[in-house]
Amino acid sequence: MTSCVLVFGMPRSGTTWIGKLFDSHPDTLYRHEPDSMRRLSLPLYPNMDDAPGYQDELERFVAMLPAMRSTEVVGKQPLFPKHYQSAAGLAAYRAGVLAAKAASRMRRHFPTPFRPTASRHAQRCLVWKSIESPGRLGVCMEALPAARGIHLMRHPCGYVASVLRGEAGHQFSGETPMADDRWLFKLLLDTPAAKTYDLHLEDIEALSPEERLAWRWVLIQEKVLADVADCGRVLTVRYEDVCDDPLVMTQRMFQFAGLAWHPQTEAFVRASTQETHSNYYSVFKHPQKSAQRWRSDLPAPVIERILTVLRQSSLARFYPDESQAASVPQEATS
Repeated sequence: MTSCVLVFGMPRSGTTWIGKLFDSHPDTLYRHEPDSMRRLSLPLYPNMDDAPGYQDELERFVAMLPAMRSTEVVGKQPLFPKHYQSAAGLAAYRAGVLAAKAASRMRRHFPTPFRPTASRHAQRCLVWKSIESPGRLGVCMEALPAARGIHLMRHPCGYVASVLRGEAGHQFSGETPMADDRWLFKLLLDTPAAKTYDLHLEDIEALSPEERLAWRWVLIQEKVLADVADCGRVLTVRYEDVCDDPLVMTQRMFQFAGLAWHPQTEAFVRASTQETHSNYYSVFKHPQKSAQRWRSDLPAPVIERILTVLRQSSLARFYPDESQAASVPQEATS
């Protein structure tokens, strides 16, 4: 099987930036959230005992990723030079993506006319980035024995603040706020992790939106970590650690994934972490300000409610020093 890296995390956890860090390597073939375009049959939060039954589907899914043409999947900017692609090929790829995006205004999901597949490149490493499937990570790793996984985790306050900011700015396509997604909470409450808390839907619905989002974070992260606990091919990475030291953490992720360090990635790390006026989905932003913005975006009582949820979980070990969480806010990004 082709070398494959799964970069999985919850929405608003920095997965796009981390995915593009991997894409910046000249030997990777990057596919952006393909499981949001071509749905998998396995549940969002499958039982690990069922992993063997999904192996054929997951192997077929990974095998067809290079051939995908959807602009949403193959056209996420920036597009990088690759060892398997000529300068003329890169120019054609970039022009094709721009043309497909223009055509998509009239016809949704217009296919990109040209995209690389790197089919003859022996060093090709396929990168599958997903916010759809973090709860499937354990099953994916069990079914794809040649794959490596990057599980990205963002502080729950950072996650909640980013979701609320996105909803206030109408950045999401769905009409239902994430805190009000009863269907998803029903799925989560049926997981083994949730059952240890004796939580019921009416308990969740009685909480504030911020607390409901915090429980969503806790239950998903606990599901992921429980499923991959015995898998040595998954690296859990805190978004805040990447923001604090992007070069060192990217090198660590590359080493884990079996990728040699390359100057092109180093240049992108430096470029993507410069002070800039970026939009909501941009990968170019000041990382530390982005990671810590929640401290100024969220009122102190809201922060404390989220942390109260966090402290009920063993996940609090990932963020042990929260004594100053409600202290004087840091400067927010513009």
